[in-house]
Amino acid sequence: MTLLYLLAALANVWVLLAILAAAFVAQFSAGEPPCPLCVMQRIAMMLAALGPCHILLAGSRAALGARDVGIGAGMTVLASLLGAAISIRQILLHILPNDPGFGMPVMGYHLYTWAAIAFACMIGTSGLQLIGLAWFQPQAHRVSLLARTSCIAVALMLVANILSVVAEAGFAWKLPDNPTTYLLFSGRP
Repeated sequence: MTLLYLLAALANVWVLLAILAAAFVAQFSAGEPPCPLCVMQRIAMMLAALGPCHILLAGSRAALGARDVGIGAGMTVLASLLGAAISIRQILLHILPNDPGFGMPVMGYHLYTWAAIAFACMIGTSGLQLIGLAWFQPQAHRVSLLARTSCIAVALMLVANILSVVAEAGFAWKLPDNPTTYLLFSGRP
């Protein structure tokens, strides 16, 4: 059972990283810098990744305990609730007929709609993990290399997002509402 939790945490981290990497690809390939709500959704996804990272790191140090799984799942639920609220806010901004939305659609939906779906899935999977704690039996499984690699990848994604926001905002204290360029490279404040 413990190995199942560790594998689920590992899959959760890498799915979140894949979503964030896909957002980067869409950002640079389509030339569409993220709006402030999109940046906040990315932050919420990285916060949601901290829960599975906590589970992985706890499992790499010693036998994974139910308390560690509960804390990790709780962190993911709280961050996902925040992210879902931000995503739904952006969906509601573009819900009127003939509103083109923000950015290009991917498979028929905008990225903020996909983010809302991803946050709902994270809440659901974390809930299943919490329900499964009734049958949890602590066992030692070593996944230290995978745990560290996953957490380093989350940290690198965090740094990449920070650099992207700095490039987008330039030396201003706020992101533009409807960004079209990277202010750091345009010479404008």
